[in-house]
Amino acid sequence: QDPFGERLKKVMERIQQYMEMPNLPRDFGTQVYEQRIVELEKRAAEAFCRRTRVCALHLRRYNDALLVNDTVRMVDAFQCLQQFYAAERDSKDPTERFLTATFEGNGGGLKVRGVGGGRVGGSAPDTPLTRAENRMSLQALAEDQRYDNPRLGKLEEILREHFQPLGTSRGIVFTKTRQSAHSLLSWLQDTAALRGHHIRAAVLTGAGYSNQTRHMTQNEQQDVIKLFREGALNLLFSTSVAEEGLDIPECNIVVRYGLMTNEIAMVQAQGRARAENSVYSVLAKANSREVSREQLNENLVELMERAIRAVQAMPEQEYRLKIRELQQVAVTSWLMKEAKISERKQLHDPDAVRFYCVNCNTPVCHGSDIRTVEGTHHININPSFRLYYRVSSGKIQFPRTFKDWEPGCRIACCQCSQ
Repeated sequence: QDPFGERLKKVMERIQQYMEMPNLPRDFGTQVYEQRIVELEKRAAEAFCRRTRVCALHLRRYNDALLVNDTVRMVDAFQCLQQFYAAERDSKDPTERFLTATFEGNGGGLKVRGVGGGRVGGSAPDTPLTRAENRMSLQALAEDQRYDNPRLGKLEEILREHFQPLGTSRGIVFTKTRQSAHSLLSWLQDTAALRGHHIRAAVLTGAGYSNQTRHMTQNEQQDVIKLFREGALNLLFSTSVAEEGLDIPECNIVVRYGLMTNEIAMVQAQGRARAENSVYSVLAKANSREVSREQLNENLVELMERAIRAVQAMPEQEYRLKIRELQQVAVTSWLMKEAKISERKQLHDPDAVRFYCVNCNTPVCHGSDIRTVEGTHHININPSFRLYYRVSSGKIQFPRTFKDWEPGCRIACCQCSQ
C-alpha cells in the first residue's frame, strides 16, 4: 500500500490535464518518465512555451519525489517537494500560481482518495480538497509509519547484525541518486536502534552538478575517503562514485540498495568488499526489475570471464593484431567526434546568437559576450549584462583559484526572479 505515492500521481494527472497534452506518458515514478519530461522541458524552452516548460519542471520534481518515496522514506519525498515549493517564484505567472495552489490544495478541483485509517479498512469517497488540504494530507501520510518502506527494515537488520559496539566492520551502501544517499543518512540518524557511537556514517557522492542536491567538492570527497580509510567513519552511503578505484582492504560489507546497473558496476561494487568473510547483499523488491537485472548480470559476468579466458588463450601475434585494429577504430572515432564539434562551433556567427532567460524569455545577451576561462567556466564580459539580473546570495566558494577570473555570486533574473 502506498497512499502517499498514489496522491502524488493524482496531482501529476491534474497537471497533465492542465497542460492539455493528452499524449503525455503516465508511467509516473520511473526513469523513463523522467527522460521524457526532461526532453519535453527542453523542447518547450526552445519554443518559448513557458506554460509547458514550467509544468514539465514541476512534473519532474514530483517524479523525483516518487523515486525517493520508492527508494527511501515518504518524509524524505515530502521534504523534497516542500523545499521546491518554498523557493521564490514568479507570482505574476498564472501557471506558477496554478501549480503552487495545486500543491497546497488551494485550487479546489483536485480529488483524491481518503487518507489515514480509511485507506486500510476501505476507501473513502472522492472529495475535493479545501485550502492547504493536499499539502497537509501529504504530510500526514508521510508521517504514518504503517506505510514505511519495507526495504529500510531489511537494511536495518543487516546493519544491526554487522555493526556491533566493539566491532571493526566497515561498509558501503550503494544507492541510485545523491538524494537517496542523503535520505538514507537522515534515516540512519532518525532510527533509534542504529543511533550510537558504533555506526559512524557519512555520504559520498559525485562532484558534478545535479538539480537534485548539492554536489561534493573533490576536497570533500577526499576528506570522507580518508576518514573511512582510517576508521573514523565506518559506513558510507554512496552513489556509483565509490564503485571504482576506492580500495579499502578493511571494507567487509557492501549493500546494493535498490540499484539496477550493468554487470561491470556489479563486479566493481563486489570488489569494494575486500576483507576476509565479507558480506555482499542486494536489497530490492521481490520479482522486481532490479532482481531480474542482478540475475542477468550474474550470467553476463560468467560470459565475460569466458571471453577473458579466450583472449588469454590467443596466440601473441593474433592478440597484437587485434589490439592494433581496436586502437585504429578508437582513433578514427575520436577524430570524427572532434571534427563534428569543430563544425558545430562554426555554424553560427556569435553576434547573431541570442541568449534568453529560460523562465520568462527575456533576451539578456549575445554569443559574442561569452568567454570561457581555462576551458571550463563560461563568463559574460559585457558590462550591460548587469541590467538584467540582481544578486541573490553571497560569493560562491570554489575549491581552486583561477588566473583570470574570480567567482562571483548567484544571480536571479530581474523580470521573473528565477
